[in-house]
Amino acid sequence: MNSPVSRRDFLKVSAAFGTAAAALSFPAAFGLQRAFAADDDAQTILNIAATAETFATTHYYRALSEMDFNEGEKAYMLAAMESELLHRNFLIANGAVPIVEEFYFPEGTFADNKMLGTVTSVAETVFVAAYLAAVRRFAELEQPLLSMVSGQVAVVEGQHLLFMKGLAGTSPANDLGLADPLFYNVSDAVPVISGLLDGKSEVAGIKTETTATAYPGDEAVNEMLGGMSYLQAPKPATDPATFPSM
Repeated sequence: MNSPVSRRDFLKVSAAFGTAAAALSFPAAFGLQRAFAADDDAQTILNIAATAETFATTHYYRALSEMDFNEGEKAYMLAAMESELLHRNFLIANGAVPIVEEFYFPEGTFADNKMLGTVTSVAETVFVAAYLAAVRRFAELEQPLLSMVSGQVAVVEGQHLLFMKGLAGTSPANDLGLADPLFYNVSDAVPVISGLLDGKSEVAGIKTETTATAYPGDEAVNEMLGGMSYLQAPKPATDPATFPSM
């Protein structure tokens, strides 16, 4: 249970991606291992989550900037980007500070839908597992409403995972009975995604680009949304209006 996550062995994209994923569970196909470390404090959870959401917003923004999608795919991508921005802004409003706001993407991530779907599926698998760890730890810290919000976000990241697995060619894309609890603490996910943060290690078995991509900024993201919202009105569990009888 105490074995560390190996960054090099953790994610290995190969030409046989579809076959491997069909034969094994998705995490097993990519070499994901469970990790356990010292318990996080609340600020650590918030900061790591805000970093992940900053990356995710940048990721979808760049995909929309560089790739051609059909009408349905584009609507999905815009909705995903908007939701990641919503998550980021919620976390920052609650005291989170992103660790970095520049990221090193795996080479070829935005080459085509299959590659985008494959790389993003791996990222979303990590995000879902990290938010599950946040649910556990916030509950232990007696922060039940933050625990609920973590669950709310995990559900949305799971929606993204479903779509991206489909884009990568996984069939059926809804092949999970339960999301895989890969991490006991949110910080356990950091070694897994370190290549995205520092560009010094492979991600998904692929070398990262040598130039970092900066978070485009809220204004640029909102401009890409064109003044439209693709989401239902958010109802975070921490909003007093959500549970007026409390």
